Amino acid sequence: MAEPNHETSPTSVRILDVAERLFAEKGYDATSIRDITTEADCNIAAVNYHFGGKDRLYLEAFRRLLIDLRNRRITMMRDNMQGSENPTLETFLLSFSRAFMEPLVEGGRGRFFMIFISREMVDPHVPKDVFVTEFVQPLLGVTLEGLREHVPKLDATTARRCVMSVVGQLLHTLGARHHLMSGDGQRPLSDNLEEHIGHIVRFSAAGIRACASSRES
Repeated sequence: MAEPNHETSPTSVRILDVAERLFAEKGYDATSIRDITTEADCNIAAVNYHFGGKDRLYLEAFRRLLIDLRNRRITMMRDNMQGSENPTLETFLLSFSRAFMEPLVEGGRGRFFMIFISREMVDPHVPKDVFVTEFVQPLLGVTLEGLREHVPKLDATTARRCVMSVVGQLLHTLGARHHLMSGDGQRPLSDNLEEHIGHIVRFSAAGIRACASSRES
């Protein structure tokens, strides 16, 4: 089989747009190339020409989501930090938390990303190193750089653990917004995202400073 042609064209973008949505909504196995070509108004030969088949099309759809979300988060974090006159640890954590959450709660492609990740955890079709090398490592590098700028006494291992702690709280908040709801549709927790983020920032800043202090003693 010939190598796929990744040159961007209206047809390849249209195929990716449809594939991204269908793979997220239906999953890999339940989505056929015929489903994609019908909605993308092209033929199977076009998929083979641009992507080399279903496996590579799925990988490219997943990678495009990863890269888009990664770049948006990094840009948002840096823009928020540059817009602050007196940056503090709290300012940094707030910028990180907003950059982490906003692309995932605004709907659209952020929703597709969450569904993709959920499906991949249960039924993986993408090499594990793709998520780590193209998403986790670049974001972690920028985040650790900012964190240690504000708390230079943190060692590398503790800094990573602090970042994972913040991420865990943010992911739990995302899940709570969707699942912690009573039978009458009322949420037991406030649905105000900014309130949740504010609490996470205060709680985490205190914990991070405590970790830094413990390293001194």
